[in-house]
Amino acid sequence: MLSELKIKIIKILNSYDRPVLFKDIKDQLNISTDALKRELNDLIKDEIIKRERGRFVLTQKGKELVKSLES
Repeated sequence: MLSELKIKIIKILNSYDRPVLFKDIKDQLNISTDALKRELNDLIKDEIIKRERGRFVLTQKGKELVKSLES
């Protein structure tokens, strides 16, 4: 089960048409740097997002998850 915060992160990533910087994600959330790092690492471990050249992007699994959240 995904936390509300993880769902927010997924939706933020989905709203961009390019890989997203850590700072851009953090600017949209009211959480500490450490908390965001922890959430992003969990999402990476679950293969929902991946890191590309220091930026974050949804994986295919993440994109499918977005579709299920929207329905």
